Amino acid sequence: MIGVRNLSVSLVIKFRLVSSSSSRLQPRFSQAFTLVELMAVIGIIALLAVVGVPAIKGLTGSGGRKQALAQLLGAMEVARNTAISTGTNAAVIFPDSTFSNGEAYKYRSMAVVSWNPTNSTSPATMVGPWIVLPQGIVFFPNSLKPANLPTATNISFRILTSSNTGNFPAVIFQSDGGLDENNSTIVPTNGISYFEGTVNGTTTNPISKMTNFETVRLNRYTGRAIPTLAPAP
Repeated sequence: MIGVRNLSVSLVIKFRLVSSSSSRLQPRFSQAFTLVELMAVIGIIALLAVVGVPAIKGLTGSGGRKQALAQLLGAMEVARNTAISTGTNAAVIFPDSTFSNGEAYKYRSMAVVSWNPTNSTSPATMVGPWIVLPQGIVFFPNSLKPANLPTATNISFRILTSSNTGNFPAVIFQSDGGLDENNSTIVPTNGISYFEGTVNGTTTNPISKMTNFETVRLNRYTGRAIPTLAPAP
């Protein structure tokens, strides 16, 4: 009886092993996508592409404006610190439509200049190179008009290897860091604005439908720059 029972147990074990092995060997079939499902996926991809392209363009433009803001804030801070450290006036100058030494500089560049602390009659000279805005970013001409900015006169500037003198719209800082009020009645607290586009003469050609633009305003007494959004000047 013991032998018969052992034989039956052995047969049961073998049967289970064979059944398990055969079940693993059976091929598994996965259900394919239907034509309707494929068309739905293609439609979703097309929709994402249409929505995503304008978003990418917007991010690119935003990056240019952010870089311009950093450049403008940096130039103001360098000029202010230079005025404080040297004990004399310093300024940020802006070539406008009257600049005759290069079209590429008009409304697209700026430079920090400083006056000689021991000889106020000598021309102010540049502190560092020209600062050029990112491609496609320009200053609003109205920001640089005489009604908004004082004029810095007798400024010595460099174009490549040549040196020249000229007059520029400018933000001028005095030795205590505040905005200069001794040489002009114009205090540039309205700030400097810029936009994406081009300037032809003094006519603006924006490429977006923005109504508020990055503007850097200045505190009259401390000279601190304050970035904000404001309507076109």
